[in-house]
Amino acid sequence: MKKRIKAILVKLLKEDSSMSLKYKRILVAIDGSYESELAFNKGVNVALRNDATLLLVHVIDTRALQSVATFDTYIYEKLEQEAKDVLDDFEKQAQIAGITNIKQIIEFGNPKNLLAHDIPDRENADLIMVGATGLNTFERLLIGSSSEYIMRHAKIDLLVVRDSTKTL
Repeated sequence: MKKRIKAILVKLLKEDSSMSLKYKRILVAIDGSYESELAFNKGVNVALRNDATLLLVHVIDTRALQSVATFDTYIYEKLEQEAKDVLDDFEKQAQIAGITNIKQIIEFGNPKNLLAHDIPDRENADLIMVGATGLNTFERLLIGSSSEYIMRHAKIDLLVVRDSTKTL
């Protein structure tokens, strides 16, 4: 049985109202979750239709590392290598699908800010693609949904990809 993927397109109006549906640089947030895999699959399809560059982005959340009493470079290096391995796998899948322009980006910091502001600005992205939250209701109350934050703060178009078999 084939799963259906729902996508929610949020169009952010620019001041000049020139809304082009031709995307050139598509940022796909990859966090290892099933939802981010759905976003990746949708991102590959959009990139192929637009002959766009695919930006595969993984943000290592340093807020989770702040409780570590001592700074241990080994931990950071291990996390970075794991992220690189994940992005390498996604890049291979994108190449097999026919994408030729792919860039991997690994950052340390707050995923919400980096994905909504810093990385899209620096990379001249014109579309952000993320998976719908993988958090449960209690976790969303405590830390908030990255997808929701990006939707409220990004200056470019955002596509939130959902698993149609789940409800939020």
